[in-house]
Amino acid sequence: MVLYADVMVTQTTLPDEAVDMTGSELHSRVLARLAAVLGFVLGERALVLSDIFVRVRGENGPDKQVSPDIAVIPGAQPGTRTVYWVPDEPVPAVTLEVLSPANHRSDGAMVLAEKRALFGRIGVPAHIEIDPERGHITTWVNNGTELEEGDPDTSCEHPSLGGLRIEASPGQVRLFLPDGGEFVDTRTEIARAEKAQAQAEEAQAQAEEAQARAERLAQALRDAGIDPETV
Repeated sequence: MVLYADVMVTQTTLPDEAVDMTGSELHSRVLARLAAVLGFVLGERALVLSDIFVRVRGENGPDKQVSPDIAVIPGAQPGTRTVYWVPDEPVPAVTLEVLSPANHRSDGAMVLAEKRALFGRIGVPAHIEIDPERGHITTWVNNGTELEEGDPDTSCEHPSLGGLRIEASPGQVRLFLPDGGEFVDTRTEIARAEKAQAQAEEAQAQAEEAQARAERLAQALRDAGIDPETV
């Protein structure tokens, strides 16, 4: 017992990890970077939703819902949703999960299996699971009725990710942009893209000016009675 302001408080020892913990620091860090880079790479081509319920209307029973870490949905518009309804809106082209140690325990594994089952049933073409602790990436592909598990790999470059390449090793996940450069953060990549655009515009302006000078010189030669082709 410890006395605080005349109030008796019982001391307790907290566990290193709460039993209901579903994430980890590594999980949270990878998920935040993955959501940011997908938003940057895909832009307006697809809606990128993170940690929002996907709720499926039940045809002959209750509605079902799960919360994918990330869902990439071409054709959907940004809004103020708290729930993403299917089939009212387009089915995601791909869903992604960043696994944490909890997903390897019975309850966490069961939740993950329920997600896969629902994604398979509504026709999500592909589901990607990234295990940053173990350094594995597994892609599940829809066979028409359910998701089939692929072989674990250390990299993934699915077409629905807009050219993004994901590479994993134990304790680390690296993200590579379509131009081959490694993603740092959104602010840095926007600055890099703006610089590249400015350089391209400058090069274009220089090329146009060189062409204009060549045309002026050719016209001057013609005015002097000289064929520019013979010079």
